[in-house]
Amino acid sequence: MRVVYRLANASTSLPVVSSAILQLLFLSLNDHSLAFLAGIWSNPDQEIRGLKAISLLHAAAFLEAHILENDRMDFQTILPSIFVALHDSDTQLSQAAFECISRIWILCEQPLQSVYRFDVIYGQSNGKPGLRNFR
Repeated sequence: MRVVYRLANASTSLPVVSSAILQLLFLSLNDHSLAFLAGIWSNPDQEIRGLKAISLLHAAAFLEAHILENDRMDFQTILPSIFVALHDSDTQLSQAAFECISRIWILCEQPLQSVYRFDVIYGQSNGKPGLRNFR
């Protein structure tokens, strides 16, 4: 899926095709889209440097959709990776990270009901309170 994401964002000459590919990709990823995008902007590979800011802007759009849906989702699980991007020397990357944080701030203005992909990001509970199984 990362290869498809990279290819869809590589060319600006066919924006309709790129948009269609991205739409299909995000539809198939559904709620896992944000975790997928975090894997893009958190990747240390220098070959995808330009793709990192784009992935954060896609994440901001994902978060904006949650604002519009008013689903009261808590995105605390994704904040650490956004904070890392926020401190990057690339201003496009840090500005895109700020866009995500600003949307998370808006989401936090009302009571939150569930945490985004807690067990997917931190691992399944091992039955002991406060501990997660990190395999």
